[in-house]
Amino acid sequence: MVRFLNIQAGNCCGKLAAWHRQTPLSCLRQYGILQCIMRHHLVLLALGCACSLASGQAKPAPTQPKAQPAPQAKPSASPAMDVDARNAAEATLTGRATIDWDKSTTTGAKAEVLLMKKGQTDNGLPLMQYHLKITGAPHNKLYNLIAWPITMAQPATMMEGLAIAADGTVGCPANSTRSCAQRFKGAELRLSYTPGIGEIYRHALVSEDHQTRVFFSIVPAPMIEKDKTCTMEVVRLSPRFELALIRGRGFAAGEQLAFHTQSYQDVHDSQPQVDANGDFWAVLTPFVKSRTMGTTEVTVRGKNCAPTLSFEWGSQ
Repeated sequence: MVRFLNIQAGNCCGKLAAWHRQTPLSCLRQYGILQCIMRHHLVLLALGCACSLASGQAKPAPTQPKAQPAPQAKPSASPAMDVDARNAAEATLTGRATIDWDKSTTTGAKAEVLLMKKGQTDNGLPLMQYHLKITGAPHNKLYNLIAWPITMAQPATMMEGLAIAADGTVGCPANSTRSCAQRFKGAELRLSYTPGIGEIYRHALVSEDHQTRVFFSIVPAPMIEKDKTCTMEVVRLSPRFELALIRGRGFAAGEQLAFHTQSYQDVHDSQPQVDANGDFWAVLTPFVKSRTMGTTEVTVRGKNCAPTLSFEWGSQ
């Protein structure tokens, strides 16, 4: 029987969270969806669309052949249109991959993310520490920990050699020579976060034979507003809210909603349809041209409720 000691605070995921707090936006521009989006663009997601985890980032646009010299030819507007279309596609794919993240779990497996400790760092930032309880996954395999922080365009392996104990806890075996032994040898895995408001943390445990996958995500400091039986949540998908995911719950199944957003004088209205579970999703890029920060107001009006919330973008 494998058992893990409840020792050693902090982990590579906590370090990653601390790293991305210090990463300037200019360092993130290499990631397509995290480029500065200087126009307000709303993409309503059709829940019937299929998007696998592998397509979590849009493919680069194909290289265009060079045109023959034409001295009197007028400049084409297609490059700018291509950039807008590519940003919209990447926003849709990132949102869709986040929505479907937990759905990629192997049938029968499940992860519970349980709060262990809540406090503050020396700098006064909130600090939350969690551990995992896994059910429905084999205990005779080793697993890699995958992370997809909001500063990265796609998931990456953060730790190797983890095991699931008989009680469902996750840790690093005492005899391990894998990368997990650098911090958690013989001890239970701890996930430590210094979260921003609405920030999502996406993780997965994937067995070394790739046959078992346990995907899970958590928003330690959620931003949720409620009206009667309905709720609306905004999830941060990039450090300065260049990209946000709006989720509504508790609406009448199949009803058509009035969805309204406003940033400065930039106003958008649409009519998304609620799915069979009473939920709807929307991807929002709130930045407005010539503005570096601001507030976006979001209202969703259904038959029985109309939750409203606002969030600030452009600030860390």
